[in-house]
Amino acid sequence: MQSAIKVISASLVLFIALLCKIPAGVKFHGYGTVREFIKVYTMLKDWRSEEIYSEHFRVRFMPGNRAEAELVLEATEFFYYPVMKDFNYSPRTRIPVIIYSSREALNKSFGWDAKENAMGVYWAGTIRVLSPRAWAGGADMDKLKETFFSSGPVAHELTHLVVDYLTGGNYPRWFTEGVAQYEEYKLTGFVFRNTADLLRQSHYSIGELDDFDNLPNQAQAYSESFSAVLYIVQNYGEDTLMELFNKLGEGNNFSEAMEKAMGINVQEFDLKWQEWCAYSLCN
Repeated sequence: MQSAIKVISASLVLFIALLCKIPAGVKFHGYGTVREFIKVYTMLKDWRSEEIYSEHFRVRFMPGNRAEAELVLEATEFFYYPVMKDFNYSPRTRIPVIIYSSREALNKSFGWDAKENAMGVYWAGTIRVLSPRAWAGGADMDKLKETFFSSGPVAHELTHLVVDYLTGGNYPRWFTEGVAQYEEYKLTGFVFRNTADLLRQSHYSIGELDDFDNLPNQAQAYSESFSAVLYIVQNYGEDTLMELFNKLGEGNNFSEAMEKAMGINVQEFDLKWQEWCAYSLCN
């Protein structure tokens, strides 16, 4: 097994290096292959953990955490049909989910700084979640289930996966974050408590949101990505949001996709969205 992992790891490094040197159009069409290759590698690398299955998911966990794994599996199945129905999408295979027993272990899997505070992460076809007890504390299982279903990361990360597959990975980071927050809000009612207060502050433009992960005020960035998607839905409808996915999935950049789906360019959208936020959402 270890030798197989080393061969796949070396092949993956070579494949990604080659992909970086080819034209953007070819790179777009090659993304799906890279994603599935990384997914297989991720699961092979985690081969020592235990695994449980459902109709649509396979959940990996460390020995001793079966009760929490069963809770995560129940939550993923609970949110599966609502999310897939909303996006008219059906995965071809079981979705891999990996549970990490601590924030340190989750962060280490991505090489992140220890201060990162994520409860869940979607990347390359796989959902990774922090053990429910690691972030919800020592609550009994019934309380843990209630908390995990109402404010856990499953609906959010499952939406990231769907957007990734629908668009072939062709989307701005802020957009998938906004869509994931919107779907989470629809299904659970969860939203940043201080969203309205944050949005009364000076805004990031869409151009600035394109540098999402490097923005100094991450709470503001997340709130604005949510409000931008909410603006699209409330003023153009969810069908238009789906048309955006379709156009991105055809290989259009975001500006081109917006013009084809909404009839406006990004600059016009930026002005209309911020005006709407100033006089509607935030008042």
